[in-house]
Amino acid sequence: MKRLSTYLTLLVMAALPFTFTSCEEDWYDGYDWYDKPYYDASDYALDLAQTLSGTWEGTIINEYYNEDGEREQTKCDADFTFVQYRSDAINGTGYETDYDGQGNQQTLRFKWYVDYRTGNVNIEYVSSGYRFLLDSKGNSKYSGFSLDNNYFDGVMEGVNNDEFIFFSLNRVSGYNAPLKTKATDGAAKTVRFGKGERKQLSDSDVPVMLRRR
Repeated sequence: MKRLSTYLTLLVMAALPFTFTSCEEDWYDGYDWYDKPYYDASDYALDLAQTLSGTWEGTIINEYYNEDGEREQTKCDADFTFVQYRSDAINGTGYETDYDGQGNQQTLRFKWYVDYRTGNVNIEYVSSGYRFLLDSKGNSKYSGFSLDNNYFDGVMEGVNNDEFIFFSLNRVSGYNAPLKTKATDGAAKTVRFGKGERKQLSDSDVPVMLRRR
C-alpha cells in the first residue's frame, strides 16, 4: 500500500508542470488584449510599444483577391497613428488615414497590442474586424517588419482574411525613447525591432486606390 501511495504521489508531481502551463496558456489566450490595458510585460515589449507609439507617414500597397478571384494590388499614401492606453502599456488604439492624391481620403480605426512572448505586433481594424500580424522574426516579402526611431517598414499578414498590407513609413511625431535606451546626455539612441530589412516599395505599376478594411 505504501508503494502504491508513493507511486501515485510521483504521478501527481509529474503532472503539476503541465497543469501550471495549461493555466498560464488559458489566462494568456483569454485576455482582452485589444481593449484592456496590459502593462506587466517585459522591457523588450514595452520598449517596442513605446517606439511604435506616434504618427508615421508613407506608402502602403494592399494585396487581396478582386471580384474576379484574382490577386490584385492597389496603393495609396497613408498616415498611421499608434496611441498606448497608458505610457507603460503594450497595447492601445490607433487610426490609419489613406489618401489617393485626388482629394479623397478615408480614416480607419484600429486596436493593437505587442505580444510580449514573441515580439509580434497584432492589429485589429474596428469596422471590419480584420486582424493582421506583424511577425518579428519574418524576413521575406510576405512576412516581417523593421522598426526603429525613424523608420517603420514591413508587411501586415492577414490572420482572419487573405490580404497583405505592405508599408514603408517615416516617423512624423511622437517618439518617446524608452529610458534605458537614452544616452547620458539625454539624446535617444537608435533602437531596432524586428528581423525584416528596410526596403523601398516597388510600386511603379500599381494603381492608386483607397481600400476599405
